[in-house]
Amino acid sequence: MGFISAALVQAGEVVVAPDGLTPQAALEMIRASKAKGNKEAWTVIVKPGIYALAETLTFMPADSGTPQAPVTWVGEGEGATISGGSVIKGWTAEADGTWSAPIPVAPDGKPAYFEQLWVNGRRADRARLPNGGQGTASYFNIVKPSITVVTNAEGKVSYVERATLTNESAAALGKIPADELPYAQMYVVHKWSTARRILRRFDPATMTVETWSPRDWHGWVKWNERETLVAFENVRSAFDAPGEWFYDAKAGRVRYRPLEGETIATAVVIAPSAKLSQLVAFKGDPDKGAFVHDIAFRNLTFAYSDVPQTPGLPANGPTESWQHQASSGSDGLVTAEGAHRVTFDTCTIAHTGNYALRFNDGCVSNRITNCTIEDLGAGGIWMGASGGYVAKGETLKRRIITTLAPRSTAFNVIDNCVIRRGGRFDHEGTGVALTHASDTKVTHCEIYDFYYTGVSVGWTWGFYGSVAQRNEIAFNKIYDLGKGIMSDMGGVYTLGTSFGTTVHDNVVHDVWSYSYGGWALYTDEGSEGIVMERNLCWNTTDGGFHQHYGAGCIIRNNIFAWNRKLGAVRMARQVVQDIPCTLHFVNNIVVVREGPLVGRGPRGVGGIWAANLWYDYTGKPELDGLAWDAWQACGKEVGGIYADPLFENAEACDFRLKPESPAFALGFKAWDYTQAGTRTPNAER
Repeated sequence: MGFISAALVQAGEVVVAPDGLTPQAALEMIRASKAKGNKEAWTVIVKPGIYALAETLTFMPADSGTPQAPVTWVGEGEGATISGGSVIKGWTAEADGTWSAPIPVAPDGKPAYFEQLWVNGRRADRARLPNGGQGTASYFNIVKPSITVVTNAEGKVSYVERATLTNESAAALGKIPADELPYAQMYVVHKWSTARRILRRFDPATMTVETWSPRDWHGWVKWNERETLVAFENVRSAFDAPGEWFYDAKAGRVRYRPLEGETIATAVVIAPSAKLSQLVAFKGDPDKGAFVHDIAFRNLTFAYSDVPQTPGLPANGPTESWQHQASSGSDGLVTAEGAHRVTFDTCTIAHTGNYALRFNDGCVSNRITNCTIEDLGAGGIWMGASGGYVAKGETLKRRIITTLAPRSTAFNVIDNCVIRRGGRFDHEGTGVALTHASDTKVTHCEIYDFYYTGVSVGWTWGFYGSVAQRNEIAFNKIYDLGKGIMSDMGGVYTLGTSFGTTVHDNVVHDVWSYSYGGWALYTDEGSEGIVMERNLCWNTTDGGFHQHYGAGCIIRNNIFAWNRKLGAVRMARQVVQDIPCTLHFVNNIVVVREGPLVGRGPRGVGGIWAANLWYDYTGKPELDGLAWDAWQACGKEVGGIYADPLFENAEACDFRLKPESPAFALGFKAWDYTQAGTRTPNAER
């Protein structure tokens, strides 16, 4: 560091360059200066180049700035990349047209293990059975799931899980040599959750697969051929399609089958570095009031991470996972605890095995703005504490909560971001997950190409009280979700007591589930006190709106169109925890061209249904099993009408209303739904 002049240090500026300081060295230089009492603002200028990290770049409270003198890391020009990847070298062309290279050596001297690979910036497909295809064509079905509890001589309990495959092509699993089984994974998609298991045994005579688990997994016994899908990855006999790769542990080599036009001479192949799942970490201590704060990152790229290692399994072998929902067990390429006023602006976070960013306990007033977040192993942004923390002396009840605890996560902003191509390793990853978080805004984002929910708000199942209050989800475009593989999801999904939360001015479309549950707006268990208005929702497997159970939510001035199966509006339960379920459904436009206008359930749910416009383009309206006249007679619709809303061009999904639309007489207020999405056109990202 001797070549950095004293004047440069005193001026509060540090330069990171490929032939100079590393990011870690710059961090340590600023830390040392602050330890000597330097309170100036600092700027770290990162020159164009790729900065491969050997370990996580970790910011501690001592590295903080102040609101008046922040620490700012800024990329100069284009191409400043903080990388968690390693370039694989030594490729050889094989006689069968594939390439192979030696597996890199990990810091412990053993072969590095990784579960992601990128070729020329493209995520390569790991050899899988069945081969990739659209939707369920890339999965098998199963029947006869079972669990056997086994206790060894030392008293250790294991759970042997078995299931029978129903697809004849799965017999190819019988070609896996016994010594390669430990590196083959079974990937399970069960409704809204997923799991990964190391394949232990396959019996081709009975088509039975077997895995072992250190704990009981209730999802296993719920499997059936209607709702569960499975696939097998890193299988040698499935290494047969261009663009696929195979981790050949037995030979100590990485194998790749190139796409047309790819050459060894020009290909850049990158694997994550030795289980480096976190590139950047903020480690405050909320319980001690020690926060990492006033640090900003601008015009930088953060790229390449793997999934975190599974506790109890070898570091140089496959992972196993027991996800719960929304890939909640995943960490983030950027992970924070006790972070205040940390900013990521005009950055790219890409090529992850996990979430792009995860802000956990004690994260307040952070901003993620103008960023592109893409090619994600799990989800985009996770924002929420590990529990519903409230101020000392208070209890978490079903009430309005306005005071924060040291571990509360609140007042964060996610704005004008593109978040796309998620769930590439764990399908249940969510575009944005606000869990135990309050007073947070998700605005003007474009969230698309995920296998599960777009935006999830709340993390409490039932009427038990929640800190997830006063969140705002507004002016977002959310689309291309589910892909016919996951089930039970929403474009915007809510949970628990959420007083003051608003979901407005969003455009949500193309939410396609596997067995059930492709909804645009979805108030799930215990959703309460939420207002959803001025949302345009179309093209869903089930309905534009669904309430599992909740109370006091207001759904008004929305457009719901083109559901397929269960109704544009559907509700499942009427009384939960002795609390009557209610809903206020007012001034909405609901249209269908297949399926019922209203699915089962609403007649038993209290609340106000008034001034809605309903229309079935087939001329055969059905509302909770009733014709239109009977629906009105049951008192469920006050002042509503059945009429063509007169859209400009409904077939082309142009849902602007003509001036003579009868909806206006009901009090419906038109809005400019083209304002949803990023302020910067997506094409410019």
